[in-house]
Amino acid sequence: MNKLLIIISAILFSTVGYSTLVHAENIKIGLSQQGPENQNINRPKFGMTMKKVKSYFGEPTKISGPTGKPAIYLWEYPEFSVYFEGEYVLHSVLLHSAEPNKK
Repeated sequence: MNKLLIIISAILFSTVGYSTLVHAENIKIGLSQQGPENQNINRPKFGMTMKKVKSYFGEPTKISGPTGKPAIYLWEYPEFSVYFEGEYVLHSVLLHSAEPNKK
């Protein structure tokens, strides 16, 4: 019984000791911090219809979808991409700029 107790204690302490050594840090960078020069780019807002997006921003350069259920569409424009669920905007994302940061 003592031997089993010693083994369990050793396993417990080694696990606790190891878990304190393993550490990961999540760094979240907001969209506005990724490209301050792009903050003023007008993009479609949540809930806009496909018709309104097309009339305001014009024809997209590429359309993908529908994919899955509910139907998800992706419209790509030169400066951003727009994700739709059905005919409504879920999210719009700025595209990465290839220009290096000038400081």
